[in-house]
Amino acid sequence: MTIVNILKKAAEIAKETVLSNLERATERTGEVNPYGDNTLLLDKQAEDNIITELNSSDISFAFFTEEQGVINPEKTPEYIAVIDPIDGSTNLERGIQMVSVGISAIPYNEKVTTDDVEVSIIDSFFTKETYIAISGKGATRNGKRIKPSGLTDPSTAIISYDTKRDLNGKFGERSLSLLRGVYDARRTGSNLLDLCWTASGALDAMVDLRDILPLVHVCGTHMVLEAGGYVINQFGERFNLPMNMTQRMSFIAAGTKELALDLIKRFRE
Repeated sequence: MTIVNILKKAAEIAKETVLSNLERATERTGEVNPYGDNTLLLDKQAEDNIITELNSSDISFAFFTEEQGVINPEKTPEYIAVIDPIDGSTNLERGIQMVSVGISAIPYNEKVTTDDVEVSIIDSFFTKETYIAISGKGATRNGKRIKPSGLTDPSTAIISYDTKRDLNGKFGERSLSLLRGVYDARRTGSNLLDLCWTASGALDAMVDLRDILPLVHVCGTHMVLEAGGYVINQFGERFNLPMNMTQRMSFIAAGTKELALDLIKRFRE
């Protein structure tokens, strides 16, 4: 099997794990994950099943996961699998059907960055959307090529804006400045789906400048880049981060460079 099919099957297994156990959506394991969040039972089960499936393939993996952190095998692996087993855990608990799984594969090296992602899979649990990005080959939804919007004018833009942070002080003021400049905003609670919809042009941009998002979400920014979009960091520079557990993501992902730079300008001013 190819690396794409291996990741796709692992994502399908995670989806099946969750959908067949929805009655347990609010149960917790009593553990805290490496990012300080209380672990949902289904998060842990989905992640374990992804790891089991990848380990059963003919490709060897190290793992960079949301619930267990870094898992290194005894021998040098071929790939690093970056796993977000349930993106939108709070949605799942509350019965909101905006939930997804994301997996990326990075050719193994001792020092890798977000630029090194080779393949990403994002599968929506409740809608029939499977997104695949392959480095240098673009991105697809259900097998059909996608591309972001070509919008450059923020006054007509519909964006996703993540605000789960104290809105007092400068962050709140800057958020208001940015949001005043756009037509409207959406937030689903599944960052990966928002990034997929940015990649496919349903949204014009996604903004997350909280500096708290774990790097397990890298499959989403990879999706936007491969679709032909543009991703910058909180300083307006091209997005590229070292892959380590302490690193957090802040970014603006947009269909065009012009829109991304306009939005960060409004936020920083």
